[in-house]
Amino acid sequence: VKKHKVSCIDPFDKSKEAEEIGVEYYPMFDMMSFLSDLDVVIIAVPMIEFEDVVSKLPVDKLRGKLVVEVCPLNSHPKSVMLQNFGPDVDILCSNPMFGPSLSDNNESPSPVSWDGLPMIYEKVRIADMRRCDKFLSIFERERCQMVEMTAEQHDASTSDAEFVTHLTGRLLDRQLLPPTPVMSKEYAALCDVADMTAADSFDLFYGMFKYNSRAKDLLKKMRENIAKVERQLAAKEAYLAASAEMKNNDRKQLIEECKILLREVASSSNIAAKVEEKDGKPAESKITETSQKES
Repeated sequence: VKKHKVSCIDPFDKSKEAEEIGVEYYPMFDMMSFLSDLDVVIIAVPMIEFEDVVSKLPVDKLRGKLVVEVCPLNSHPKSVMLQNFGPDVDILCSNPMFGPSLSDNNESPSPVSWDGLPMIYEKVRIADMRRCDKFLSIFERERCQMVEMTAEQHDASTSDAEFVTHLTGRLLDRQLLPPTPVMSKEYAALCDVADMTAADSFDLFYGMFKYNSRAKDLLKKMRENIAKVERQLAAKEAYLAASAEMKNNDRKQLIEECKILLREVASSSNIAAKVEEKDGKPAESKITETSQKES
């Protein structure tokens, strides 16, 4: 915003938010004025709305401009733009792999860095290469990791990972991840994933599901993995309970055997004492009688 003139248009009134960051806001009914003096038009809408939005754009006002899409999957937007825009409209597919949680963090005391974050792009159809390179240089200056690949290559290599990441983030809401005074790196990473996905709309997530042919299989695999973990936990719990019971039964049996042994020892001791007492009395009488005769 500091180095470029930036304008935005939205069906909702964003005039206050736009003014706060130095952006000029246009309402939807003023589309012609919005497009009149732009060099680059960035379409930032959920994938499920992309085709509808593009079909309603005044194509004659886009001639000679660079149109950029920033969806998490690129094959569908690429196809839509090629179908709707003529050869006099430049097309750039891109996926800046960082969301609003990084670009719109007003609570952070220090500027948010894009250093090392991936910026995927494809120059689908470019007549004005200088303008396209100038646009991409915005991300280069912020030290993003610039990766050029086709939309099809991008989707094949990242669509599954993007869907699973957002699915995991939506499963791990803040009720499952309460704040703690001390946290491990792994716990902090999970919190980051949950925070990142919480900043994105459900429409964006649904687009990842709808336009990824493997999304249903991934969702099924996630359910199977959760069920597998539950079975493992139940089996371990049952095993430990059975082991404890067996040990308890063995202990009881050992105690009973000890009691029996002690009773047998006690009984043997009583019998021996009685025998000794019985054998001792006649002997004493006999000695007494002999002594009296001698006297």
